[in-house]
Amino acid sequence: MKLTEHNNKVRLLVKLTPSASQNKLVSLEEDLLGEVILKAMVTVVPEKGQANKALIKLFSKSLNLPKSAFEIVRGELSRTKLFEIDCTAKELLQKFQSLKLP
Repeated sequence: MKLTEHNNKVRLLVKLTPSASQNKLVSLEEDLLGEVILKAMVTVVPEKGQANKALIKLFSKSLNLPKSAFEIVRGELSRTKLFEIDCTAKELLQKFQSLKLP
């Protein structure tokens, strides 16, 4: 699995399901073009950026990185978001592997 780095940050596509039953990083998958996609769920509704805030909080807690390490580059109002994460691709993959995501 290969993550894209841009300006010393990792770019990651995230498919978010708001209004879910729990806050959870669900799975890390690769699409037909080789893009890595993280599927995530949050319990809050997608109003006034609350789902985005909940997702960043979930990222921060799960990956043990500060909230400031996560930036939404594209898709603030969409379920599919492009994040830039302030760490290396190798570090991020190790963190995902430690979570044992399917």
